[in-house]
Amino acid sequence: MRRIVLIGLSTLIVFFITGGAAMAEEERSEITAVTVSPPIVSYQTHIENIGWEVEDASQAWKQNGEMSGTSGKGLRLEGIKIKIDNDVNLGIRYQTHIQNIGWEDNSGSGWKKDGDMSGTRGMGYRLEAIQMRLTGEEADSFDLYYQVHAENMGWLGWAKNGESAGTSGYGYRLEGIRIVVVKKGEIPAVGSIDKPESFYENMLAPFAPVIQEYHQAILNGYQGTRLNYVNSILYDPYLKPKTLSYALEDLSGDGNPELIIANASGEIIYDLYWIVDGSPRRIVSTTSFGYRAHGYICENNIIKADGSGGAAYHVYQIYQLNNTTVKTITKIEHEYYSCYLTDDNNYRKLITKEEKDQIYNSYSVKSDLVWTQFN
Repeated sequence: MRRIVLIGLSTLIVFFITGGAAMAEEERSEITAVTVSPPIVSYQTHIENIGWEVEDASQAWKQNGEMSGTSGKGLRLEGIKIKIDNDVNLGIRYQTHIQNIGWEDNSGSGWKKDGDMSGTRGMGYRLEAIQMRLTGEEADSFDLYYQVHAENMGWLGWAKNGESAGTSGYGYRLEGIRIVVVKKGEIPAVGSIDKPESFYENMLAPFAPVIQEYHQAILNGYQGTRLNYVNSILYDPYLKPKTLSYALEDLSGDGNPELIIANASGEIIYDLYWIVDGSPRRIVSTTSFGYRAHGYICENNIIKADGSGGAAYHVYQIYQLNNTTVKTITKIEHEYYSCYLTDDNNYRKLITKEEKDQIYNSYSVKSDLVWTQFN
């Protein structure tokens, strides 16, 4: 009798084969499986006023779901190191979202790995969120779970395998973290969860300067100095609606929302902004929206506007946004009793008023936007 031993990651199987011949069913030996424990994940954090946990006798490298950080002290996490300790073909990569910097990969410093420090040194910047994932040949055999304690929110829900954990756009610090590796398909012990989602993003945050100036203009009754981000036409005394609302909607299709300023009901648009190079930028001229002009957000995120240049001239335009460019789909000029369909080369085709109405009215106004009134 000779014995062949096959050793895998999670199962030890011993086959006994008699004389090298095929075993009859009744001659097969019992097959025994031995489960191997998941790898150990170790992590330590750099804490405001404390430093690296290992420098404090009460703080050391934490493992397998233990909390790293502090509780009830209001101290921010400023850096983190993470590593896999078992002798397995696994590694770990991670990046943090840092105050005044954002995600490390977007800022040029890139993802960290296998015990490298993620965060900043000597700058006093808080960590706000984190992403991490397993690497190596055996990464598909395990799930990586992590949970963070965020300022003003408490323990958030568990994130896993590259998902974001924490907050963005709120200015909230991370105060604690738990990390655990489990076998594929298993879940960690639930523990404390104060907010169900693992990541909360304030999509309005990049537009804060616009929102603040509109608040100021409304509180002042549109009196005094005009503001950069406020549609100047709103200061016109003939434009009666002074109660405004705003909404966020991805009109450009790039995954990032644009800011829409409208009347109280959200029917008529007065201003549009998107983010370019980290700052709000007006999308179309303010003369397209306001007194003697009306703008609308339509289905399929089309923007249409009509404006009057007096009794003798009226223009109708259909826009589509693409990343940070504005494309005019259709432009119709109504002069006296004639209507002209105008292309990019200023070629003007004479059309009837009925054709003009049919083209313009074919774009129906979007009705499912969520509007918030300015207080």
